[in-house]
Amino acid sequence: MVIPLISNHARDLGASPTVAGFIGSVYGCLQLFSSPVVGRWSDVSGRKYCLLWSLFFSACGYMSLGFSTSLIALFLARIPLGIFKHSQSIAKSLLADMLPTDRQSAVHGHFNSVSSIGFILGPVVSGHIVEMAGGFYSVTFLCGAIFLLNGVLVWCCFPDVKSKSHDLARDESSTSLQKLGSDEFNFNPKQLFQLKSLSWSAFWDLFLVRFCLGLSLLLFRSNFSLMLREKFDTSPKGLGYIISYSAIVSALCGLLAGKLSRYYRNDNRLYKHLAVIMTLTMILFVFTSTFWCYVLLLVPLSFASMNLRVVGISLLISRGGTQEIGALIGLSQSIMSIARMLAPLLSGILLEVSPSGPPLVGAGMAALAVLVITVKWRGVEQSRPKEE
Repeated sequence: MVIPLISNHARDLGASPTVAGFIGSVYGCLQLFSSPVVGRWSDVSGRKYCLLWSLFFSACGYMSLGFSTSLIALFLARIPLGIFKHSQSIAKSLLADMLPTDRQSAVHGHFNSVSSIGFILGPVVSGHIVEMAGGFYSVTFLCGAIFLLNGVLVWCCFPDVKSKSHDLARDESSTSLQKLGSDEFNFNPKQLFQLKSLSWSAFWDLFLVRFCLGLSLLLFRSNFSLMLREKFDTSPKGLGYIISYSAIVSALCGLLAGKLSRYYRNDNRLYKHLAVIMTLTMILFVFTSTFWCYVLLLVPLSFASMNLRVVGISLLISRGGTQEIGALIGLSQSIMSIARMLAPLLSGILLEVSPSGPPLVGAGMAALAVLVITVKWRGVEQSRPKEE
């Protein structure tokens, strides 16, 4: 509900595209530092406990957007969201704890599809509300209320699953209160920064590829509403329908993620082909001048981006095994947060030059990812055994 409105709200408060992009970059900058800490926190204290606090502070952050009647207030309201909004990554870590490796691609695809329902309904709802008097503020309070409702559901319904990476020392001859206590009371802040088991040499190429593809997509999407507003004079209501349409495509693609992975039987090759699709789509966006062609091109872009997220998580988990999954995904989120930090500002600067600037640079970043995959992953494309 809120994501499509922030850039336009900043513009209504007097911001230029560059300033609007800078405000958007605050979120990614804070996520850069908070993602590995929260990921490690969820490893140590438990997913459910960490998720509850994430939802609560996210609700506070969204409600504070309702008081953003100036650019400074809008800037400050983004701070708690940048620090605490990690509900998606914590939930993915919870799934990784609950599922065997061979089921994770399919279930993560279904998880992303269910998440996409929010992107189907949210932009349409907010697009209608925002055109009323005080609409932006009504949307932010409604969003905060939904996060609080999510917290209640987590408290009442979620299982308290132990992290696979959290192996507490057991002494059969002792039953001290410390050992009987829950993880949240035994929590030691020093453990947040003990990421010694994560090896950069084993993950740098995957992190680089994910960064390039993430930056490519975020350059296009971070100021998507401003881009449509500048290029086609799209109304907030029309923008809501366009984003919902894109989310419907993403949801359908997510349902196919498991079948696509089984068909390829090779996540490296599948990842490469999806990256090629994204590169070609970005190039076509540069040369497209009609509104309906723009809308149609959102189909291959949504298909590629949704499945890249699913396959990327699968590759990350398969390389890291079951050790410190939360910290590993948190570190990956930090890499992506660099892209989230850079993309809004860079996209705003490019929009000052041309509405085609973001997809042009995005095409270059996606092409770089394809090059790294082609060179670095050439000798590791081993197929999985064919399932009966």
